[in-house]
Amino acid sequence: MALSDTSTGCPVCGFAQRVRVGEWNQLTIVACPQCGQRYVWPVPSEAVLNAIYDQNYYGGGRGSLGFSDYAALAAGRRRMFSRHLDRIERVMKPGRVLDVGCATGDFLVVARERGWEPLGVDPSPAREQAQAAGLPMVGHTLHDAKVAPSSIDLVTFWDVLEHVPDPVDQLRRASELLKPDGVVAITVPNAGGALARISGRRWFGYKTAGEHLQFFTAPTLQRTFAAAGMAVEGLRPVAWSCTVGFLVNRLALYLGPPGRLANRVLAPSPLSRMIVDVPQVNQFALARRAA
Repeated sequence: MALSDTSTGCPVCGFAQRVRVGEWNQLTIVACPQCGQRYVWPVPSEAVLNAIYDQNYYGGGRGSLGFSDYAALAAGRRRMFSRHLDRIERVMKPGRVLDVGCATGDFLVVARERGWEPLGVDPSPAREQAQAAGLPMVGHTLHDAKVAPSSIDLVTFWDVLEHVPDPVDQLRRASELLKPDGVVAITVPNAGGALARISGRRWFGYKTAGEHLQFFTAPTLQRTFAAAGMAVEGLRPVAWSCTVGFLVNRLALYLGPPGRLANRVLAPSPLSRMIVDVPQVNQFALARRAA
């Protein structure tokens, strides 16, 4: 059944009607009949969203929200961020980079080692670790960032756009900060990948509703950039790097008894610290201002 509300349209194309997909975490996920974007509707209040990213988000997450041990994934993130920079540096040389939602600053540390000038914004308490690592924090959000327009070579959103109510607005603001030849680079969960298509309504990504507000396929991600006045120059599925321990922890949440059994067996094992690359989880995109 199509639902309509003229006060809040699709976050990508603005279309007022929507079709119910299902309910997860007591929140409703809907699909836009016009552009295909799937998103949480209605969006929880700002107070509810801000409460997700408290001091427990990166250490002692609640259910499918947050991380039980974010620090344990640092080596995997470093490997993943190095791959992202390999792709970026094929099209541009190191310059000034602003990482949106930089958390503890892991990406910016890797970028600094490769000759980039790092800047970060993050609203969570994790920003204190980034500052302790000597990384300049220029704001809590992209909109309050103390950065001059047209002064940034690269703006990055690593697993961030799926968390925001208005991704088009975020990309427009990023575009304002970019130099004329600047680049935006992002990763978001792949709601149109093989795993998501096979899983259908049971796709694990929907179980992050609340923390994640947007569920992008490749076509809806391209439409999001276009709505912000940007043109995608590269879009591809990429692996997400994590530990075996993180995977089995998620299996316990998403698969019920079989997942909990796997978690009990593998969590205490040294194998749990092994880093693995999980294919088809994310999609990676590079974009510039449209001509």
